[in-house]
Amino acid sequence: MKMTILLLLLLLITVPVASARIGGGDITYEVKHIGKVTFHHDTHVETMGFNCTECHPSIFESKEKHKSLQMSHKRQAQSCGTCHNGKQAFDLKSNCYVCHIKEVK
Repeated sequence: MKMTILLLLLLLITVPVASARIGGGDITYEVKHIGKVTFHHDTHVETMGFNCTECHPSIFESKEKHKSLQMSHKRQAQSCGTCHNGKQAFDLKSNCYVCHIKEVK
């Protein structure tokens, strides 16, 4: 009986931790004329294997802090351009529509 209770407690503790998502989910930035940009944490954290501390807080602090960045900031190795420079990841200058998605109506 004690072993059963101990196993149940162990399951209650480990299952939520094991199933918790790493990352902050999807973050969408609305951009006029060229199409919104959705940042996928899963792609960067789970697929690419980045740690949270590689971007937070040095490159990105929060969506609110970065909501007014211009494309020029991204191209000047700030925010997205820190990695998307053509060396570490695809270059922003020649790959606009990888990130900017226009909705078809």
